[in-house]
Amino acid sequence: MYQAVHTIMCENPTKKMWDSYLYFESEPTTKAFLQQTYEKQNIPKSNVYAFHNASKFIYYIKQARQYYFSAAESDILVQPLLLYYGMVSLLKAYVLTRDPHYPSNTRVLQHGVTSRKIKRNYYSLAEDEVRVQKEGLLPYLYTFLSKEPLQEKYRLQDLLAVIPELQAAYQRLYKHASLTSVSLSSHRNFERLCTIFYLPDFVLDNVHLTYASFIHYLNRYNQGEAYFAASSLEAPRGIIRLEWHHPEKIHVTENGNGFENILFLHNYKGSFFYKTQAGKNHTIPEVVIHYMIMYVLGMLCRYETERWGEIVFSFMSEDMYMIQEFLTLSARKFPNLVYDLLLQERYIFYTE
Repeated sequence: MYQAVHTIMCENPTKKMWDSYLYFESEPTTKAFLQQTYEKQNIPKSNVYAFHNASKFIYYIKQARQYYFSAAESDILVQPLLLYYGMVSLLKAYVLTRDPHYPSNTRVLQHGVTSRKIKRNYYSLAEDEVRVQKEGLLPYLYTFLSKEPLQEKYRLQDLLAVIPELQAAYQRLYKHASLTSVSLSSHRNFERLCTIFYLPDFVLDNVHLTYASFIHYLNRYNQGEAYFAASSLEAPRGIIRLEWHHPEKIHVTENGNGFENILFLHNYKGSFFYKTQAGKNHTIPEVVIHYMIMYVLGMLCRYETERWGEIVFSFMSEDMYMIQEFLTLSARKFPNLVYDLLLQERYIFYTE
């Protein structure tokens, strides 16, 4: 999906990311961008659609910016709702690049997800669920992102488990790990186009496999031309050493799609993680995961204000820790994820 990786060093990554969106707030550049995007998809009359959709696209972006900036200045009592509608505006902009007729009917303007309207007396964020509807923004967006079917419902703890930046908070709160960090060798092998990387050896115990069988296990989940191979060099005690090969890329950090394997994820700084509980997690795109979680939080603060207040202001709720971590992360990461989708390239805004 992603053609390249761009690492942009800057003093303020969040500001630089939003400044990059200014490219989409100019009518001439937006028209050119939309026309080029439509032409790549072989959509007839690309220039006409680009002309008609430019203003709509610009206002989606501008509205999203205001929602996010307002959320940054707002109290947590209303913050999830502002962030959720900021997400909606960004996703509408993306969908418009895939479907020049969007919205073609009112059904695609629905949320596309729902949650329990009346919560139980004892509320647990981890045990709460979000249900996917047949029509609406989320299922329509998903058709452009994946060919795998969506499940009927998702448990929030399972969704939180596959967000790399939340792993430290996840382990602290739920007492187990769902991801483990991947250690990459910086060495470039120009002869074999190979990336050396390391994993703790307990990953073999998790799947009850030997080292050789683990290589075959990883390769079953490949989604591109890359593949894994055993290393001929012995690894230090406690870790295993593996090789990642690609016919064109010398190092995995240079590949827009990373390992090209559903068992591996990356965070917004470009670090990689391995799913230690692959069978319990989902392979849906991270933009969809953020949307689902934020929808639940947004509906909580909108329709169950008293319950929401008790969660975020009471000393009795353990959910507040994870909620705050997610809100902070999503405000930074979600616009970055959509920016990558718009340009079909990964952008890492990074400061040392």
